[in-house]
Amino acid sequence: MSESSQTETLSLATVKKALVWFVILTAILSATASTLVIEMGFKRHYVAIMMWTPGLAALLTCKVVRLDIASLGWGWGDAKWQLFAFLTPIAYGLVAYGIIWGVGFGGFLDPKFTEQVGYHLGLVGWSPMATLVMGVLIFGTVGMIWHMGTALGEEIGWRGLLTPYLLRVSNFPVASLLTGLAWSVWHAPLIYFTKYNAGPVDLHIQYLNFTILTVGLSFIMTYYRLKSGNLWTATVIHAAHNAYILSILQPMTVQYDETWRFANEFGFVLPLVVVTFGLYFWYRARKEGLAGT
Repeated sequence: MSESSQTETLSLATVKKALVWFVILTAILSATASTLVIEMGFKRHYVAIMMWTPGLAALLTCKVVRLDIASLGWGWGDAKWQLFAFLTPIAYGLVAYGIIWGVGFGGFLDPKFTEQVGYHLGLVGWSPMATLVMGVLIFGTVGMIWHMGTALGEEIGWRGLLTPYLLRVSNFPVASLLTGLAWSVWHAPLIYFTKYNAGPVDLHIQYLNFTILTVGLSFIMTYYRLKSGNLWTATVIHAAHNAYILSILQPMTVQYDETWRFANEFGFVLPLVVVTFGLYFWYRARKEGLAGT
């Protein structure tokens, strides 16, 4: 029996019970982990612990409700979907930052970025462009290993359990919207009480932009979850987003006084571009008749 078939054979009562347990366990675990991050500082190891709370909540939910863990979607499936998933964040990232650089909201290639990359990678005497190319190659490949490990923790929960179970009781847009909103709320303590933001200014606007981003990403990931039948596509998208947007495109952008309003996950350009991509994937889902679209 396939992983998707296992989910489809569950009774609605079991599905609803699993959703309730997942929400409760995620709230408890993430509240504890976010407190740790806030108290100890926004350190990558503490953040990694928090990123695994949705996954742990999903695994515990399977234990409590007696669900088959295989139903979370562990099979790798057709590799083409992993490739498409990897390329999607690069595509919307280049569109968004192409707009930011082209319009002048931010500058292209901050010298500080190439200096830091050269220092960390030992590229003494390399030109800025050569350093940039090497930095992209290293951060976009080796960096994916770390980001895959942390993103997996979230995606076991968001796209392994929450999205497919919501699809049993709703349809594509509703499941995508609810997952995106839950994902945003889960980030709220980090945005409001740590340095995971664009600075302590207009945090409500930053959070709104971030919510638009997570909802748009959720539509994209729901499509890939249905097409691939596994949680790995969402994990790849999540990891590639963090590797290419957060570790490359944003740091290499020259920051002007008002750049924070337009760039990163908290400015409005990237969220709007991602939502546009999300609407396209919803259109694809409707055209292909996926999950009551």
